[in-house]
Amino acid sequence: MTYSPQEETNLRIINDALNDAAHDFTRFFEAVFASDAEWTIAGHGPVARTYYGMTDLFDNAEKALFARFAEPLTIVTRGTWADGDTVFARIDSSSRALDGESYNNGYMYIMTMKDGKVISGIEWLDLNAYYQIIERVVI
Repeated sequence: MTYSPQEETNLRIINDALNDAAHDFTRFFEAVFASDAEWTIAGHGPVARTYYGMTDLFDNAEKALFARFAEPLTIVTRGTWADGDTVFARIDSSSRALDGESYNNGYMYIMTMKDGKVISGIEWLDLNAYYQIIERVVI
């Protein structure tokens, strides 16, 4: 597939950030998301909605999940693609919960980039896995 120079730049930024976050997925958000990014978690339930800024996302969705891990969430990138200012990333994650059980999930991110940062996007994941660890591991 042939990409424009801007698409190649966006892919490099995302791929570099994903590689740097392989052993701690929180680093990905810190590296490439604008602090005021608009992020949607697709699906149903309490965390499936649009978040306005990284503080909103972390305080109201990610914090509860990451607090239940005994070790950092690691990722494997399955593929990345670009189309204009949009970058698509397929990611698998894993960790061990505080109760010793494993946590695994898969994600599809569609991210809109501007000036080297993610300014908006949507995330698909297995929300059942998210809700199960939230209910199972009491903190």
